[in-house]
Amino acid sequence: MKPVLRFPVQRSIGYVVAVYAVVIVLVILWAAQLLGTVTGDNPGQTPALLILSLVFPAALLVISVFNFARVIAQRRAGVPGSRLRLRLIGTFALTVAVTALPLGILSGLFLKTAIGTWLAPGNGIALEAGERLAQDYHRQSLDRIGVLADSEYLSDVLADDTAEIDDIWAALRDVSPDLGAIQVLGLEGNMRMGDPDLFLSASELAEFPMEGPLPRKIRKGGTVISWQRLLGDRIVILSSRLSPQFESDARRISLALDEWRRYDRLQGTVGGSLALFGLYLSGPLVMMALLIGMALSERVIRPLITLGEATRKIAEGDFSFRVLAPREDELVFLTQSFNRMIRELEASRSKLVQTEHVAAWQVIAQRLAHELRNPLTPIKLSAQRIQRKALRGHLDNDMVSKAVELILREVDGLDKLLQDFREFAGGGPPKISTLSLRPILEETLDRFRTVNPSVEWILVDGSDDITVPADALQIRQVLVNILKNAMEAGSTRVTVRVDPVRRGTTPYVRLQIRDDGEGIEPDRVATVFQPYDSSRDRGSGLGLAVVQRILYDHRGRIWFESEPGSGTVFYVDLPIGEGT
Repeated sequence: MKPVLRFPVQRSIGYVVAVYAVVIVLVILWAAQLLGTVTGDNPGQTPALLILSLVFPAALLVISVFNFARVIAQRRAGVPGSRLRLRLIGTFALTVAVTALPLGILSGLFLKTAIGTWLAPGNGIALEAGERLAQDYHRQSLDRIGVLADSEYLSDVLADDTAEIDDIWAALRDVSPDLGAIQVLGLEGNMRMGDPDLFLSASELAEFPMEGPLPRKIRKGGTVISWQRLLGDRIVILSSRLSPQFESDARRISLALDEWRRYDRLQGTVGGSLALFGLYLSGPLVMMALLIGMALSERVIRPLITLGEATRKIAEGDFSFRVLAPREDELVFLTQSFNRMIRELEASRSKLVQTEHVAAWQVIAQRLAHELRNPLTPIKLSAQRIQRKALRGHLDNDMVSKAVELILREVDGLDKLLQDFREFAGGGPPKISTLSLRPILEETLDRFRTVNPSVEWILVDGSDDITVPADALQIRQVLVNILKNAMEAGSTRVTVRVDPVRRGTTPYVRLQIRDDGEGIEPDRVATVFQPYDSSRDRGSGLGLAVVQRILYDHRGRIWFESEPGSGTVFYVDLPIGEGT
């Protein structure tokens, strides 16, 4: 038993689901990357991820289109089951498209509505108002300490040399409660009052020797504004701390306003971008539906195709296999029934073959007895004639020589008849080895060129040298018998061609032996391969029967096409790489 047909274990669906998960992860990462680039949170981060997110779905698209094109090509070529497979794939794709496309459209509309709500003009106006309020607060705070710094009141308070520092600080705080610190630098010494965290270092003051506002500083998370004034040989610096959250709040307002303005400028392209994003999100779903449909349809159709191939092999007479399928397969009951049918057919065929063999050997025995009886009659008559002459004493050399020559000729004919019969009966199974065809073909044709040089013997090898598992002597006998028939048919040109072919899933090498001889009459087409069928007086009628028997032992086959008066083409198929 040779299990050559097997239902494959289907893992395609698991692979497709895994690929789909990868695609979805990449799409999500790509969307996050794209949004981060638009908002400026992650500008230009991991461009390789963006490229991969684009290339991978594109590759998935190419694979889907390629496989779908193959299914279409199979449908046009009339491959069994391709029509049903195409319908299943279309049903899967249409179902997912009807579900996924509205989902993508609704997602896009939802995002567009959300973005439109965030980009409402009122939000921009509110952000601009907040930014102006922060700027006004900063300017007013700076103006207040600037008015105090430029006032005569400050000059008078600092001019009183008898005043204590605490009194000076209290007097200034009464006028400007927002004042946080004061520094007085002069030749007679330095004076500091207020919060030490607001004092400016000498290096910071050296950078700005002119009067007026100084650049704001960030101290302990707070904003410090300062104003510098020159009073004679003294430098007076007034400092104030703004609201603790002023700097962070002002930055947030400014960044939010910048983002709003950027989105507002991109609002015209948001619709197209969202549509593209929805398509990019739903597109992989449709492609995955195509791939899943192909995988499932393959799983459904493949057992039916396998059974079709099995039926074809049965029609060719090959009963040596069983269709194998996993126990969990949905159609396992069908394969079991089919295998049971094959076993029953094989048993019936064996009985029929045995009966045919018995009948065939009966016919062969009758024909052989007839062929043996024909030469025995002249042998007997010649022997009796010699016997009568000897009894009468009238033997002469000429008569004896003629009688002995006739007896020897008929004995040679009997020997040739028995030799052909032995070749037809066979000498056991073929001795299989790896056989190269080209040397045998060239050697055999060279022999016939020597025997009959008037015939044009041509070898057309359309491929590299092909090897087959075969018995070299028996294959040579096949060639000799067919070529001998072509020569005896009066051919002037005999062409041998070698080509690799396939029958189903089995590779074969095909020999075409074409001659331009007398051809085969239509009434002999059905009996050409039968023993003792010959159109020639001296032919044994076993040549093609021997050829058919040898090819049957090699699991090959032979057939022919002939037109009387134009020639005959014999086709010989030998399996490649398959033992007999």
